Amino acid sequence: MKITIKEIAEKAGVSNAAVSLALNNKQGVSEDNRERILQIAKDLGYELLSRTETAEPDITIRFLKISRHGHTLNPSHNYFIDTYVEGITSTAYRNGAVLEIEAYGAGVPLENITNKIINSPQITGYLILGTELNESDVNAFLKTGKKIVFMDTFIDYISADFVDMNNTDAVYKIIRHFTSRGHSRIGLIKSSVNTRNFYLRERAFYQAMNSMNLEINENFIIDVDSTFENAYSDFKNFLSEKPELPSVFFAINDIIAMGCMRALQEAGYSVPDDVSIAAFDNLPMAAMVSPQLTTIEVSKQDIGQTAFDMLLLKCGRKDSPPPRKTQIGGKLIIRDSVKDLM
Repeated sequence: MKITIKEIAEKAGVSNAAVSLALNNKQGVSEDNRERILQIAKDLGYELLSRTETAEPDITIRFLKISRHGHTLNPSHNYFIDTYVEGITSTAYRNGAVLEIEAYGAGVPLENITNKIINSPQITGYLILGTELNESDVNAFLKTGKKIVFMDTFIDYISADFVDMNNTDAVYKIIRHFTSRGHSRIGLIKSSVNTRNFYLRERAFYQAMNSMNLEINENFIIDVDSTFENAYSDFKNFLSEKPELPSVFFAINDIIAMGCMRALQEAGYSVPDDVSIAAFDNLPMAAMVSPQLTTIEVSKQDIGQTAFDMLLLKCGRKDSPPPRKTQIGGKLIIRDSVKDLM
């Protein structure tokens, strides 16, 4: 069985980033920890390659995690981001590339980040987590003239490289699952927080409903915040009006779904007997709540590995190859939160 960066990190009691630094012989981890991490990796059977065995030892890739508002890039999603990093790290290491990781909070001006990129000629290319980036942000990074691949976002009309989950395909899977269980009164719990993936999932919901000739009831379209506590509070306020409810909701992500489930249960509704719900992301908590949440498993490692491969291709060419936009499908994880009405 293939040993992962996460397994090494758990065994060593350190972060995925610390393992990445140790494997790539970079500063940021003490020598004692470095030696301990390398020994644990070796003991677990992780394939440790020397620099002489790698094809491109002079490539340094920097992964940037950039929070613009913190509504989606917050501690609730650390597992999600760590799995991206794991996919990137293992692929980078096996290609002889050095991976550096930087995180910027919402209070850091975007200009400071782009200026650092411009003034870092030693960095071969950048993998930028675009979860909270808007069109203007993406264009600001492109103006640096550096080799960049954006992850976890998808803007089809911008001439740049993107790797993202296939939101449309995933939402269609969820709506088909609802109809296969006899549901036709379907609602959406969305969020107006500015993320491209939220927008794409909302758009896909309307597309799927229309293509399957399902009625869209605007009273069943609810807008909440994207953090757990605020989603819970917003949905609790909605329920206080004793509204008519659909038989099932699609929530735009797991965190929102779990906040709304809490509000439903506190208001006396049974999930899924009174109201069913499904979501998106398959965070670890999705299997821990009651009932366990039906959701979409995002191919996080594949996204990280694909993004690195695309960047490596760009870095290996003097001329810029045509922009590539890759969407990777997800898997529907069926659990207990959707009732079978058939």
